[in-house]
Amino acid sequence: VAVGCPFGGEERGGRVLIYNGNRDVTVQGLTLSQELRAAWTPSGSLPGYGFTLRGGRDLDNNQYPDLIVGAFGAGEVSVYRARAVVSVEAEMILTPRILNPDDRQCHLPDTMVTCLKVDVCAAVSGVGIPGAVDLKADLQLDWLKGTRGGVKRVLFLDTQQPQRTVVLTLGRTRPRACLSYTVYLREEGEFRDKLTPISLALNYSLAPPPPGQDLPPVLNHYSGTFLQEQAYILLDCGEDNMCIPDLQLSVTMDRSELVIGNDNLVMLTINAVNRGEGAYETELHTLIPPEADYIGVERRVEALSKLNCENRMVNDSRLVVCDLGNPMVAGTELSVGLRFSVQRLEDAGPKISFELQIHSSNKDNSDSNPVSLNLSIAARAQLDLRGVSHPSQVVLPFPRWEPKEKPIKEDDVGPQVTHIYELHNSGPSSIREAELQVGWPSRFRDENLLYAMEIQTEGPISCRTNTSINPLGLQNSSLQDTPELLGFLRNSSAPPHRHKRSVSAAQSYSSKTLNCSNIICLRIMCVVGRLDRGKSAVVKIRSRLWAHTFLQRRNDPYVLNSTVSFAVTAMPYRVRPPTLPQHTTSMGTLVLWGTPDVAFAVPLWVIILAILLGLLVLAMLTLAMWKCGFFDRARPPADDDISDREQLTSDQSVDA
Repeated sequence: VAVGCPFGGEERGGRVLIYNGNRDVTVQGLTLSQELRAAWTPSGSLPGYGFTLRGGRDLDNNQYPDLIVGAFGAGEVSVYRARAVVSVEAEMILTPRILNPDDRQCHLPDTMVTCLKVDVCAAVSGVGIPGAVDLKADLQLDWLKGTRGGVKRVLFLDTQQPQRTVVLTLGRTRPRACLSYTVYLREEGEFRDKLTPISLALNYSLAPPPPGQDLPPVLNHYSGTFLQEQAYILLDCGEDNMCIPDLQLSVTMDRSELVIGNDNLVMLTINAVNRGEGAYETELHTLIPPEADYIGVERRVEALSKLNCENRMVNDSRLVVCDLGNPMVAGTELSVGLRFSVQRLEDAGPKISFELQIHSSNKDNSDSNPVSLNLSIAARAQLDLRGVSHPSQVVLPFPRWEPKEKPIKEDDVGPQVTHIYELHNSGPSSIREAELQVGWPSRFRDENLLYAMEIQTEGPISCRTNTSINPLGLQNSSLQDTPELLGFLRNSSAPPHRHKRSVSAAQSYSSKTLNCSNIICLRIMCVVGRLDRGKSAVVKIRSRLWAHTFLQRRNDPYVLNSTVSFAVTAMPYRVRPPTLPQHTTSMGTLVLWGTPDVAFAVPLWVIILAILLGLLVLAMLTLAMWKCGFFDRARPPADDDISDREQLTSDQSVDA
């Protein structure tokens, strides 16, 4: 049907609309197939194009009516010649439709393969069609795999390619023709999909006309240009060739809790069973949480299968995909161990999940039961509070040393006593912040005990005090102790037997403990920053023992105790432990009394000289006694000697 639209269109130059008819025009309506516009002439455009139409007459004797279009007020017309319409009927015959991988009857250069015969036939018809019509046919094997990026399962036997384009020459003298091709099934190891049909597609159209052809024919608007047939791979699935598997999945883990800071190695032990018919392209999909990383398959246990597994990204989700078989035949039971490392737990919630399921390409009952495993997350830090006193004990009084009434330097006061505290995180988790407090035995009423000189810190810690330290402004000593005190401290730090005689009397007394409950303490408040596993924060308090205070109380042993406590206030994790670590301990310095060991105060040459003088006096005294005849005196006979002599004389008289 041609419809004229004079002055229609954007330029109002007129249009002629061509509609193809159909049998169901009352239901489907007319379909626009062409839109004719006015041709430009030497005199310009034709205004009012489409004002008159004349059809129903064959001007070129090709058995099709042509169309004449006139314009309003113009002495020119446009003639449109109708072309012959070719109708095409095509078919594709597959022999056989079911491919048996064990039936190998075709030859490749190195092996025998399963093959399939494909016959492509086409027939043309129509009024006034030319004697020769070229039909272009494009045959694609397993064409759906090409659109989805899969592996083509069948190829042409002669070219080993999945596609071929041919030209069939048909016409009035040869209305029908066929072509035959042989395709073969690739080896099973070259593809995975055995379930989905193998689709063969045929696209056909009229070939481009040769140069010089006046009016080439056109393809029937209602003729199809696409044809598809399907072949199948023989499966071990019964007479209907349809496999319905029964996949079952069970999973266990070697732990139920992860502690932040630990190595956190996790192994999933997976048991996969198929109690139905064969499952094809069977894969185990493990959706892992963002905090986990896949390490590999457990290969040290003989009872576990060594499957091939790989990481895969699917819609921004990380999967570990393991091949369970193609097919996973009926009765198959597989066990596999998957190892993971879970590290990024700082922002994790109270638990993380692993999602597992078996998938196959079977049409019916293709998946197993889903399994979800949860791991609870915990933050746990073991903090140790360690302390040491140097020296651990001080023995009074000091030889040839007296404290000064108005000290200027720190060594005018007494020996140095240092307490060192270390807050050590044994892990596994870190802490973000903690408070550490020290109670320092500073004064008893108006008398100094341990006079704080300096507070030093190491690590992520800062300290402040409730009162100023070194309020008297004593000068720091470069040696920090006089030579005498250094020698005494060396001796007092030695093993106990070195001063056993000196302090044994003092140790028999019960010592008096001085701590923050009965004296005035200097309060030291410290804030500890982040402590990771294996890290420490150290506080070192350097002080002087105020000797004058203790010399006024001779023979009374004392223990000067400093108390230290810590409490964790925050941890750098989203997960919060039920209780935060805290602890309190004390550190003591013992003050003893005894006779000073002055061996260190007598020079060695004096001792040697004294020994030599003693030996000289002894020698002179011995010489004088010898000169006086002290060693020449006659000893009186003893009674036993007289009896022997009398007995001897009596025996001699009798013999005479």
